[in-house]
Amino acid sequence: MNRLTFTLVLAVAIAGCGSGNNDNSDPAAACKNVFSTLCNKLFQCNASGAAQVYGSVSACTSNLGAGCSSGNASCPSGTSYNAGNATTCINDYGNESCSDIMSGVSPASCSHVCQ
Repeated sequence: MNRLTFTLVLAVAIAGCGSGNNDNSDPAAACKNVFSTLCNKLFQCNASGAAQVYGSVSACTSNLGAGCSSGNASCPSGTSYNAGNATTCINDYGNESCSDIMSGVSPASCSHVCQ
């Protein structure tokens, strides 16, 4: 599960996503939303394994979303944040299969958050 965590954190950081409230107009909020969705999905797919690593959904969200400050969730230079694409990314994580989640597969839509 540690490799999965690293893969997911890296994929989401590159995409400019994250976890939190439902306002995806802000990259930091979208970042928090990604991790919230992801943690809920991890616990849905493998409750005992996720509990061993994180303890609870809220601890998972806090742990993985700790880097979702405005400065850390910004897009790379030369690109701009797209809130609609961030929402699609978050929704796609929520709809992803357990097999993909547990394999660290990031939804393709998440690569379009920063354009």
